[in-house]
Amino acid sequence: MSGEDQHPLAQTLGSAAVGLGLGLAVLGLGFVVSRMTLPESTVAAASTSSPIGAPTATPRPPVATPSPSPTATPKPTDTPDPMTVSGFTGQGLRLAAINIPAGYTFRAPFAGKVTIALYQFIDGEIRTGVTDQPTYPYVFIRSADREVKLRPGAVGRDIQLIVKDGDTVEVGAPLFKTLTAGASSWATFYDSSVTAQVVASAVNGSGEGIDPVPVFKR
Repeated sequence: MSGEDQHPLAQTLGSAAVGLGLGLAVLGLGFVVSRMTLPESTVAAASTSSPIGAPTATPRPPVATPSPSPTATPKPTDTPDPMTVSGFTGQGLRLAAINIPAGYTFRAPFAGKVTIALYQFIDGEIRTGVTDQPTYPYVFIRSADREVKLRPGAVGRDIQLIVKDGDTVEVGAPLFKTLTAGASSWATFYDSSVTAQVVASAVNGSGEGIDPVPVFKR
């Protein structure tokens, strides 16, 4: 290649380099201007915004666990005493007719010493000590100021004795338990119309008869 050919080629390459440099300078200046003019909030929003259509998580409020309701304690129910007491007279005595059901435990109306006497009714007579015959107890309770005599039904058939002759009992102590609703020995000895399970009489400290009904009233 001649020297004349090299000169125009150098001019052409130099012009291209100058043009490329100017283009890069313009692009750089445009980037700087755009960074200066755009607010920072736009960049931050672009970096933190969720994709379009993505669900937004909403925090749920805590669910309170219901406390169990306190269970009410049932109150004990007092069972009414089925014993009933009424007054009547017989054999010249003031008496108490005491009605109680089978399975009832008869208790001492006051504290005192127990005496038990056993009787039988044979051939129209009151007797003692005969074998193979119904035996009826008279249960006495004696304190310093009074004595009560209880006449239940037959031992082993109508009642089961709990106390023994000579025992000392406190008020409310069990005396005997009814096995049946059989009538008092009073119905066998004196008056068959009597249906009460126990017939009672009472005397004061001087041995005078008194009304026995108040002794057993609750």
